[in-house]
Amino acid sequence: MKFSICIPTLNEEKYIGGILGCLTKQSYKNFDVIVVDGKSKDKTKEKVLEFKDKLDLTFKVAPKRGVSFQRNYAAKNTKGDFIIFFDADVQIDKDFIQKVVCYIKKHNVDILTSWNKPLSKRLDDEFLYLFFNFFGLELIKKFSPGAVGVFICVKRSAFEKIGGFRENVHFGEDYDLAQRLFKSGFKYVLLRKPMIQVSTRRFEKEGRFNMIVKQIRATYLFLSNKKDFAKVQKKVKHEFGKF
Repeated sequence: MKFSICIPTLNEEKYIGGILGCLTKQSYKNFDVIVVDGKSKDKTKEKVLEFKDKLDLTFKVAPKRGVSFQRNYAAKNTKGDFIIFFDADVQIDKDFIQKVVCYIKKHNVDILTSWNKPLSKRLDDEFLYLFFNFFGLELIKKFSPGAVGVFICVKRSAFEKIGGFRENVHFGEDYDLAQRLFKSGFKYVLLRKPMIQVSTRRFEKEGRFNMIVKQIRATYLFLSNKKDFAKVQKKVKHEFGKF
């Protein structure tokens, strides 16, 4: 089973080395990596290319900037049976992909995502992620399944059948993808383990209380605007590459 790992970047010099370093240590090796950059102004490219001899790695500059466009562009330039989308500021354990592979083989799923945990030692961050995991994913998974862009694994045939990410949706594009796959009859699974480790940089920049309010508001908007996720992005500010 071949995996293609797609990572969109925009000024991720400080973070991209974390996930690429984790990928060099994976016990499961049958994957390639493509980083699609949105014309960064920092040294993202140089940092990525430090790993060119350690991974089956491709770096491309996207002809257009945008997280959905960059993910789709990455997917089109790979050939794996399954596509894994990671954000640039995440980290994973060395057996992460192996565990995902084992679950897919055993349960034959089409789209898979997981709970998240913070790259932080703060107890309030642990609580916030538990809150997000439970209320934003677990509680609604049976009637309104969602995914978080930090980690989505999807079967290529399913991804291509629904046309990938909608490029006019730049916030909630992950939930939108999961919703359309689910409605098309594809099997969705939310794992509690293995968890993906996520940077808390948005907490630091936006404030923890503000993030709670934003998440609650976004969840409500997603649930009440299932037919038009494009409307949601106009009501919730969520910038790509600004953190």
